[in-house]
Amino acid sequence: MKRAYLILLFFLSISCRFDNGKQVLKIDSHQFQKIEMLWDLEKLSSPPSFSWIDSTSAVRSLVYESEPFEGKPTNVFAYYSNPDLLQGRETGKLFPGVVLIHGGGGKAFKEWVEKWAADGYAAIAMDLGGKDASGKPLLKAGPDQSHEYKFSIIRNGNLKNVWSYHAVASVILAHSLLLNMPEVDADKTCVTGISWGGYLTCMVAGLDNRFKAAVPVYGCGYYNESDAFGKPLSDLTPQYSDLWMRYFDPSVYLPFAAPSLFFINGNKDFFYNMIPYYKTFDIAGKCDKNIRIQPDMKHGHVEGWQPEEIRYFFESVLNSGVPLPKIGNIEPVDSTFIAGFSSVIGLRYARFYYSSDTISTNASRKWSDVAAQIDQTRKRISCKTPGVDFSYAFFYVTDNREASVSSPIYIKSQVLSNNH
Repeated sequence: MKRAYLILLFFLSISCRFDNGKQVLKIDSHQFQKIEMLWDLEKLSSPPSFSWIDSTSAVRSLVYESEPFEGKPTNVFAYYSNPDLLQGRETGKLFPGVVLIHGGGGKAFKEWVEKWAADGYAAIAMDLGGKDASGKPLLKAGPDQSHEYKFSIIRNGNLKNVWSYHAVASVILAHSLLLNMPEVDADKTCVTGISWGGYLTCMVAGLDNRFKAAVPVYGCGYYNESDAFGKPLSDLTPQYSDLWMRYFDPSVYLPFAAPSLFFINGNKDFFYNMIPYYKTFDIAGKCDKNIRIQPDMKHGHVEGWQPEEIRYFFESVLNSGVPLPKIGNIEPVDSTFIAGFSSVIGLRYARFYYSSDTISTNASRKWSDVAAQIDQTRKRISCKTPGVDFSYAFFYVTDNREASVSSPIYIKSQVLSNNH
């Protein structure tokens, strides 16, 4: 008991609230007047109180206050670092910031924060399952990552007990915390998340217009059409399934997205299949957007943070870096499929991927591919129509620095209509 009291006293003694003279950037919520908003975006714009657990290491740890759960206050564990902390120096420089959102079964990844700090960013990664660094529940934990709290609990009637409500709030609060770090350039913050973290990236890209760039990896909207997540939603009654979709599906919020968006997924992902991914990309706001459908991309946290294209994309938005190539929609012209492109760097490689398999699940769908031609002068990619009828297709290209993107997904209209 005495030890617990001393620990509590220690935390209280180092509890922090910002008073560094930085202006608190507020989320502009006027655009949401036509939808019923669960989150108090003005409140979430203010930096939360936090306490350092480790304030001396190159990658530091902390807990910050988040939204109440079942009427009780909650804390969220997070890692934080920046280039100066990583190298044990004080330069007085301002750094761009990045919020890192783990996926299902994940945690606050220390190595992910370290990676981005090494790349020149102030980075924060939080645990959205109520756990600490050791994987044990915090004393003031919010909901865990189980399907019970993600889906089933909505039957109890309190939407603010659903995991998605808390996860979105905790991500926005992490952004508010990051924005008010004195070494963070508040005009240059971005977010990336993997799997369920990609889902949350889509959510906060629509809700938090203080972000300048967002990269959802795997995750998308239209959860009721997912091979994986359609099942727990269908297990709910239509009333509660519709309620979940109305408040917690990214398709509700992405039309309001302000940040530049870069979508990354594999063509055979088990959790996030092609049709809902196509629809998610299509409805994403009037913002600038790009896409990378990687052939046979594996699903995982390491696989989700490895693509160098994420950093290239952030640098192009935040620091006027050389942008990624951008491929237009696929258009059939006589017996050829064509897509225009823009690229500062020359393209060295292009292939056309296609599938006529409308029976298999997304993960089991059979794909074929053929070489495509690059016309650098006319800025277009082309491919002779394969000798089979197909329903799905995309171009995949690589530039001379080995950065790859794809065209938006081509899906035959009949396949889309049959999916409704």
